[in-house]
Amino acid sequence: MRSTSLFVCYMLALLAVQWTAADSNIPTRIIKGFKASPSRGSAQFEPLLTDITGVFAFGFLHISSAKLDLAIIHQPSTQQVWRANPFNLANWGNSTTFSFNGNIVLTGESIQDSTIWSSKSAGGDYLALSNNSNLQIYASPADSSIWQSFDYPFDTLVQGQKFSSASTASLVTADKRYTLRIGIAYLALFMEFHGSQEMNYWKHTAIKANALKDIYAQVDPSGFLGIYYVSDGIYVDRIPFDSFERGLLGFHRLTLESDGNLYAYYWNNDTWVSVYTAQTEPCGLPGKCGAYGICIPGSPTQCTCLVNGTDGCLQSDSGDFCGIQNTGFSVIRQSGVTVEYTDIMETIAVGSLDECEKTCEQSCVCWGALYSNAAKSCYIMDYPIQTVEKSGASYNGYFKLRSNGQGTVAHKEKHRHKPGHRAVIAVVVIFTLTFVGMAAYGGYWWWDKKRNSLPIIQLGSAPKQQPSLEPNKDPDTK
Repeated sequence: MRSTSLFVCYMLALLAVQWTAADSNIPTRIIKGFKASPSRGSAQFEPLLTDITGVFAFGFLHISSAKLDLAIIHQPSTQQVWRANPFNLANWGNSTTFSFNGNIVLTGESIQDSTIWSSKSAGGDYLALSNNSNLQIYASPADSSIWQSFDYPFDTLVQGQKFSSASTASLVTADKRYTLRIGIAYLALFMEFHGSQEMNYWKHTAIKANALKDIYAQVDPSGFLGIYYVSDGIYVDRIPFDSFERGLLGFHRLTLESDGNLYAYYWNNDTWVSVYTAQTEPCGLPGKCGAYGICIPGSPTQCTCLVNGTDGCLQSDSGDFCGIQNTGFSVIRQSGVTVEYTDIMETIAVGSLDECEKTCEQSCVCWGALYSNAAKSCYIMDYPIQTVEKSGASYNGYFKLRSNGQGTVAHKEKHRHKPGHRAVIAVVVIFTLTFVGMAAYGGYWWWDKKRNSLPIIQLGSAPKQQPSLEPNKDPDTK
């Protein structure tokens, strides 16, 4: 009863401070055949559709100076909660057109195939926005929903939106650097590298979840992220927010931000209040100090380097140390460093630091390793080295650096080559020497031949005359 009363009060307060759609010229429904293009103005957002309360709106969102995306925003705060196509932006101008013909389509005259983004639906009759920000395409006469934006999140989940392991959906930052995924019985944050490499730096395992059953997560208005079975909706776990502990009922959102951390916010009718942070230690974020960076707990803005580059710490590439061209590397050793997420890293029981180092050295997919002297454990880093943090002396770090890396390394080991690599080098050297020898011999042969074809000249006398081809004649003979 208390929760119901609080929710009613929240809705009344919200409606009291918001304008309704009836008070504006923005429609609450878009019918098939509708078309629109952005104006030539400098507005940050141009609404095309609003929900009946006027809290959320769908329209053109201005990105940078001359680009746009279709987006849904929370109008009181102008906070975006959904974007249609963040990785392939359209031009802001009359050449870009939004249309609804049963399918939402964004086209651009300057694009070769015209279509920039589409909802890839068919048969819809009208488009509407719910009061929890869900954009839906409906088909008449049953008014059944055939497509919804909730199935295609960008970087934010709002309350009532299901985030399911049964789908391929994930939250992702605009630079595609970080993702939040939901799998069987867990939620996890990943840092993405070129190719298929990734690193997992935060993970929440649902305690009661069955490892063989799909789950979904959903933000609850009472202030927590609930986790349930897809098949029957049975509750298996929850991640509480600070607002849950304080009994605050109202609109919440969960957003993956550009620093790679996951945050929950509560709208208090004036501003967004932070009520949850997934990685509570800033040094636990892999991008905090960048590649080969060292973060100091308690002073997260103060960074040092494992190795210096031309601009701050050395920037890491991607890939591994497999293959002929990638077998050479140098080594950086650093005592007193670790990471916040050793509990979810690949762990090997070893007897010594030397054994831990050799394990990584002999693996071409290992970029580094952390050794815990207390636990006799070796934590394997099978991804390019990112931020580590200062810790006690019981931890020791071993980090690989490509031989063509920039900067200076204080603790470099000699460039290593595997036996197979040395054999290839020997073949290349022999081939090169053979080629040079043959080229030298050919040059000498050509020079010698050219020399023998020249006229013979004796020093100090006239050159010898070559015999005439005609018979001698008597000068008196006519």
